[in-house]
Amino acid sequence: MSRQDERKFTVRLFGPFSIRASDGDDLDIGGKKNRALFALLSTAPDGLRTRAQLSKMLWASSGTGDDRTSLRKALSDMRQRMGLAFSKLIATDNHEVRLNLNAIEILGTKRDGEFLEGLDIPEPAFRDWRRDFAAAQPDLPSATSEPEYPLLLDSPLRAPMAVLPFASLSDRADGWIIGDLVAEEISRALSRSNMLDVVSHLSCRDEAVQACSLPALKDKLGAEFVVSGRLRGSGDQLVLDVDFADTESQRNHWTRRYKIGRSDLLNNGSTAVDSLVREIGRTILDCSIEVSASRPLPTVESHALLISAVALMHRQTLQSFSSARPQLEEIVRRAPGQAIPQAWLSKWYILSIQQGWSVDIAKDAALAQDWTRRALDLDPDCSFSLAIDGFVQNNLQKRFDQAADRFDHAIDMDCNNALAWLLKGTLNAFQDNGRYAVAYTSRARSLSPLDPHRYFFDSLSATAYLANRDYDTALDLADRSLRMNRRHTSTLRVKTIALHQLGRGDEARAAAAQLRSLDPGLTVEGYLKNHPAAEFRTGREWSAALRDSGIPLN
Repeated sequence: MSRQDERKFTVRLFGPFSIRASDGDDLDIGGKKNRALFALLSTAPDGLRTRAQLSKMLWASSGTGDDRTSLRKALSDMRQRMGLAFSKLIATDNHEVRLNLNAIEILGTKRDGEFLEGLDIPEPAFRDWRRDFAAAQPDLPSATSEPEYPLLLDSPLRAPMAVLPFASLSDRADGWIIGDLVAEEISRALSRSNMLDVVSHLSCRDEAVQACSLPALKDKLGAEFVVSGRLRGSGDQLVLDVDFADTESQRNHWTRRYKIGRSDLLNNGSTAVDSLVREIGRTILDCSIEVSASRPLPTVESHALLISAVALMHRQTLQSFSSARPQLEEIVRRAPGQAIPQAWLSKWYILSIQQGWSVDIAKDAALAQDWTRRALDLDPDCSFSLAIDGFVQNNLQKRFDQAADRFDHAIDMDCNNALAWLLKGTLNAFQDNGRYAVAYTSRARSLSPLDPHRYFFDSLSATAYLANRDYDTALDLADRSLRMNRRHTSTLRVKTIALHQLGRGDEARAAAAQLRSLDPGLTVEGYLKNHPAAEFRTGREWSAALRDSGIPLN
């Protein structure tokens, strides 16, 4: 039996119909009638339906005789499109058509969408069957919700926040201009995050708005978080006293003092307020985790739930990582038409594999691909979803050309997509293009002051410098990443390789021992089998460094 004949197939009947092979490829079986035919077979007892049944349900309007001819043409078309998979899945004779149910797995429930979404076949018998079959399926409660709580379906997916112009306490005539500029630069930096919905700076300039209380700001601007402050200073030195509050609890979370140079603000824009923006980001993450941990999931606002899930999935422990998935699944259930939560769920499965926590790598890889496919079905031009799909194509499927296309498309849609630049840099690192890898990952870090997984940016940037043979910088970035996430195994691999290439053998062996304690099954053979760089110079050099540092061959 050929390799292709051994594939298994997953069939989705709720939401957009799809058939996917176990090697990750989508199976093209043709148009609506072909898909409807396959659905009829997959839901039949023993996968068996008579030709007369199928003809009546799908081609009755063609008239007697023509309906049987149409069925034969459909089966012939499916045979040509499916190749060897047709004979694996479908058997026919003069009276019956049978689907091999042992070769397929049907996934999904009503939670995933409408039954046979989009398959509107204009035949009364098919429409009746489709309606009756869907009605007979159980209304399953979400695994992550308690039905007695109302769903917050109208809750936004991004945290709404406002940055008010800073009041000037300076006697300089241009003090109010500088205070306005500071607020504008903070707003611009925060707007780079796809988890925040920043109120336009023009709206925040309104004098009536600036005089509002916190509850009034919530009503007037729809903001949940508010940044405000005061500005003082003389010469080039500016002192900012910054308040960060939320309008729901009317609580001022903190007041911080920052010093920046007037010339830095004018020349470097938002980079001058990076440390302030990072502190705002950390506070929003902490607030979201606190809310999601203290209340039942269905009562947590969608934006807090999403931010909490993203933060938890990048923490060091399996417990935190595992708790992120039901939160993401709850968001997908609330907002099935939103692409970004489904892309985040895909990334959860990618990280599960990369961290060595997956118990079924093939299954999780297929799920990662499936979630990005769903996200891109909803929004083919979603920059974030394109970046995550490129991540899947590069790291899991090793389809480098397709990954490059995804990253380029993502950047075309949003030139400030830090993740797309980062992953494009990683792709180039794997393919021996170290100079480009460094350029792209450096741009990514400059675009991402708020990112909740900064360690991830530093880790992949270290990989870029490793490919460029700048081992000192690679080691510095790896160490910085490990200070934030000491259990990230791919960062430890980078550190081990960098130390070895710098001639620091004892330290490389110590790092390799730490790596093996976190990933006991790691071997050079397994590394070469799974790593996207295996076929390139980088992969050969890196695997040799791991071997010489004490990682076993097999």
